[in-house]
Amino acid sequence: MKMRAMAWQSPGPGQAPALVELEAPEPGPGEVRVRVAWSAANPADLKVTNGEFVGRFLHARVSPLVAGYDFSGAIEKCGAGVTDLASGDEVFGFLPYAGSTRQGAFAEFVTTGRAAVAKKPAGVSHETAAAAATPGLTALQCLRDLGRLPQGGRVMIVGAAGGVGSLAVGVARKLGAKVVAVCSGYSADFVRSLGADEIVDRRTQDPLSVPGPFDVVLDAASAHSFLACRHQLGPAGAYVATLPSPGVFVGKLAALFSSKRCEFISVKSVGKDLELLASWIAEGMMVPVDARFPVREVRAALDKLAKGTVKGRVAVQVEGGF
Repeated sequence: MKMRAMAWQSPGPGQAPALVELEAPEPGPGEVRVRVAWSAANPADLKVTNGEFVGRFLHARVSPLVAGYDFSGAIEKCGAGVTDLASGDEVFGFLPYAGSTRQGAFAEFVTTGRAAVAKKPAGVSHETAAAAATPGLTALQCLRDLGRLPQGGRVMIVGAAGGVGSLAVGVARKLGAKVVAVCSGYSADFVRSLGADEIVDRRTQDPLSVPGPFDVVLDAASAHSFLACRHQLGPAGAYVATLPSPGVFVGKLAALFSSKRCEFISVKSVGKDLELLASWIAEGMMVPVDARFPVREVRAALDKLAKGTVKGRVAVQVEGGF
């Protein structure tokens, strides 16, 4: 079976994808094939399609290269052993951020493991579900699992207007925490509307001067380091970064001699976590979408994301978008 996709013949800065026709992926045992309705643009897509070195760890270097990780759509076919889902069931999730990933969600179909998807609530749109998938689980796994954020705890979110940060505000509130959100002043009202208890304008106040103690500092913007933030952490507090860097590895070494912790996330699409996220969204947790593009204009979507002024997510319409 054939499918349409937007694909790069070779990665490179500013390179535009072309509409191609490819073989649709076939689901193996324990997998499902999803007809993609909506996707979203991620920073990882920029690294992969620009040909950056780190992109090799996020997606296989194949040609043609189809990018895109987040997806929401309907089951089209189930592989052997999948008995609790059927054709037509609406699901969402994201593809692995790994060098072994050879497909992308800027295409009509993707395949993935049954355990890596969750049913989409009927009252939640495909656009919203796709926009929530990666940043919602990144925030959840950073705060709950790596940060060990306690009920009633206090968290500082750096980069609270961005994709991960904007979802992290809502996730932290659902986990029962008080949120101090760091963003630019022009995003203050937006971030406050997400549920932040306190806003720090990074242009007028140094985030490192904000009084602690914090149970977690979630550096969604990868702007600081454990060594810079450790004075703000409580005795068992954690600095959590969304990207590995030399500073993170130095921080992990320094944390060996402290009760405080330095962590970075390698997010995984886990069905149970997606189900929890879906329930929160159905209850009204906000998933902000700054802009929407049809998949045929995915280059423009990535350019929009690259400007660094996006509030929330950039959604990509796949079904009906070619």
